[in-house]
Amino acid sequence: MAVKYIDVTASSNLFAPAVRAFGDIAIIGRGGIGTAESPPKDFTSPSAAADAYTDGSTTLAADAAEGATSVTATLNVPAATTVRIGTGTASEVRTVTNAASAATGFTLTLDAALAHAHTSGETVTQESANDLVRAIGAAFNQSPPPTRVWGVQVDSTGPDWDAALATTGKLDVQIVVLANTPLNSANAQTVGKLATHVSTIEGDGKERIGVAMLDGLLTADEAIALNTGAVQKERMVLVAHRSTDDVAAATAGVIAGYRPHISLLLKPISIAMTQRFSESEIDKYDSHLINWITSPVLLPGQALYLGEGYTADSSHNKKYIDIVRTLDDVNFRIKAALIQAIGNLRISRVGLRSVATLVESVLAPLVPQEVIERFTVVIPLLTLLDKDPADLTAAEAKQIKDARGTRRADMTIEVVYAGAIHRLAVQLVFTG
Repeated sequence: MAVKYIDVTASSNLFAPAVRAFGDIAIIGRGGIGTAESPPKDFTSPSAAADAYTDGSTTLAADAAEGATSVTATLNVPAATTVRIGTGTASEVRTVTNAASAATGFTLTLDAALAHAHTSGETVTQESANDLVRAIGAAFNQSPPPTRVWGVQVDSTGPDWDAALATTGKLDVQIVVLANTPLNSANAQTVGKLATHVSTIEGDGKERIGVAMLDGLLTADEAIALNTGAVQKERMVLVAHRSTDDVAAATAGVIAGYRPHISLLLKPISIAMTQRFSESEIDKYDSHLINWITSPVLLPGQALYLGEGYTADSSHNKKYIDIVRTLDDVNFRIKAALIQAIGNLRISRVGLRSVATLVESVLAPLVPQEVIERFTVVIPLLTLLDKDPADLTAAEAKQIKDARGTRRADMTIEVVYAGAIHRLAVQLVFTG
């Protein structure tokens, strides 16, 4: 073997920082009639969700006479569900417009009178897609669509929303929605649980937002009065509409399709809505931080768009949801890059400069991408370490000693976020 004066063996130990999706959705809701809660499942297509959450059935708990406009069923059937009552040629399809608990089961109000009499024990079979399938389909129906949607099925008769939200807390998602749960006086407490969940979830990388739709039957005055209490959070997005679709899930799908810094304003949304809001209604929504669905005449095609990108709470300078999402995204990126410094780099000039470089490596690419305008990274201790030790005051020397003793270094990162244009004021002057 030849003599080597210098022997070098090269190897690599590349660090791959964790990455965070920005548009994974968790949708909590009821499956088919009579189905029980089930563990979360993730889907990349709506057809897979339809296969997983099949429709259910129940039976009549009492005889129903011909011409009756309501029936009593053994299990609860959510409003807006289309069911087939009975079997064979005497069966008929009706839509449930309201459901209420009764002594012998649940009283289901129908959209039309029965054409035949039905006896107790006849089947009531679900014809329309269940809440969870409809919501997941609405989310995937957007362009661009989300890449992954989680379904969290609750018990159809007695949903335990607290348990479902606790289960959702373990998922790596950024958007949470309650399927077919419009914000009204009856659902205010349930939607409030969602708002509390997204505002208090703990754990690095678990930051998320919630999306809820207003009840489409409410007037603007009734709707804006509901943006209060637990719902009024900066991590909540509220949407007013006049649609029978699950607009909350559709809006979540729109949000998921764009990078966090992209404003929701005037992004197309795929739902069915023929009735438009008046200017006075929009003014009320606008002043109470409720987003609305619109179809501006200046945009060709008469498609539907999100009228704004508000959070439900304008405090703390987070009036727009893209600010919240971008902060979450930048926060995660910085943490994911700095995790390699923990336990390895030292509280020294070299160590702290390496920390600053790691942060700069995260933020610098965001500037040319126009995610952020500019940034600065300040580590006060590094300023002291750069000084000649002989020039340090006693207090400064103690500060360095304390930092090394506690093994803690403070850092300030200032990021300038430009934000998208939402309003333009033009003075058009014709002169002759």
